[in-house]
Amino acid sequence: MVPDPDDIMMRALLAPARTLEPSEEEVASVLARVRSRAGRPARSRPTVDWRRPLVAALAVLPLVAAGLWSVPVTRATLEDAGASVGGVFSGWLGGDAAEAPGRPLRSDEPAPAEPTPAYLYDHQFAKEPRVIAEAGGYKLYSYIGSSGGLNFDLGAGVGFGFENLGELGKAPLHVLGPGAMRHADAEGHVPLFGIAARSVKSIELTYQSGPPLRLDDIDGGFVLLAEPARGPREVLALDSRGDVVGRQSVDDSPHAGVRIDWQRYISPSSSEAPVP
Repeated sequence: MVPDPDDIMMRALLAPARTLEPSEEEVASVLARVRSRAGRPARSRPTVDWRRPLVAALAVLPLVAAGLWSVPVTRATLEDAGASVGGVFSGWLGGDAAEAPGRPLRSDEPAPAEPTPAYLYDHQFAKEPRVIAEAGGYKLYSYIGSSGGLNFDLGAGVGFGFENLGELGKAPLHVLGPGAMRHADAEGHVPLFGIAARSVKSIELTYQSGPPLRLDDIDGGFVLLAEPARGPREVLALDSRGDVVGRQSVDDSPHAGVRIDWQRYISPSSSEAPVP
């Protein structure tokens, strides 16, 4: 039978109170006194130290109260690990490489759109570098920094670092940005990088005109090949049922997060490659 987590927690919480219970010797001593007085006029009742069980009961009350609060918090933390973007990386940062998203960076993998940043091969600086998303030759890299923080590289030396996962917030979606692109590439695309929670199975980029761009089988990160000429507006995060569980604007309107003027990417020299 699988142990009940609530039962395990309550046993642990009540463990200090058990040390206040009377021992077998104390119980036997009290019973012996009672029996020795049997058949004789009882001038007074046996003296029993009632303070110990009272102290135990008083000690249990705050422990039970703490248990009633701590169990929901623990469950909420577990649920939050799957619903928030930081939960994707918590196991990896905790030392479990099997929980890391994406795949390990190979030592011989150049990218068509841009070379892999050289520092990612220096394991003293970048620990366990990984590719967590790629599309059209663009790759989103992630690695553990020398101080243990979470880092991302969008190519061409543009990156983000987070000392702790709390900085990512509790949202299921976090758009990092388009990197160092000056203009759209030869296909008219600008990569839009981001990360998503484990509960997110698909990502959609909506436009001012035309159908959205959809990516399925999301594994922690994504690279959207945005078309600036169509006016990208919003990135949506969808769960396994297709319901929208998160959204983030990516246009130039006032909003939290990255703001992008897509018009600046539209240029006659749109075939220009990313900044080296």
